[in-house]
Amino acid sequence: MGKYAHNHRQTKPAKTGWTAVEPTAVPTTSRNALRKAMAIEGVPLTQFNDLLWIMAQESGGAVGMRNGKLATRGMYQLLPSQCELNPNGEKSFGNAIEECQGGIRYILGRYHTAASARLVWEANHWC
Repeated sequence: MGKYAHNHRQTKPAKTGWTAVEPTAVPTTSRNALRKAMAIEGVPLTQFNDLLWIMAQESGGAVGMRNGKLATRGMYQLLPSQCELNPNGEKSFGNAIEECQGGIRYILGRYHTAASARLVWEANHWC
């Protein structure tokens, strides 16, 4: 298994009536956390814009965000079974850098690049 191997999300239908959230809406603190997480994970900055775009769609950059309907959490809305991707599992929620690390690990583990994940997100409104 590769560095970012993990369980994948279950397939769900595409959202309807969706409008993209502009990455400029993501708070500066969350953008900075993403840059730090990318450095920790060894991810080139060339993937920053796509990772930021996905974060904007998933949470708007809100640290610790919860979706009670889907039981997802964090800036990249990980499922409970994916919390192990965070450096400290559940304890990582509330830590912007660690939430970004979990999201990066999910995205690169499943799609190999943030650009590929973004294409899937744009087509289905989820990744």
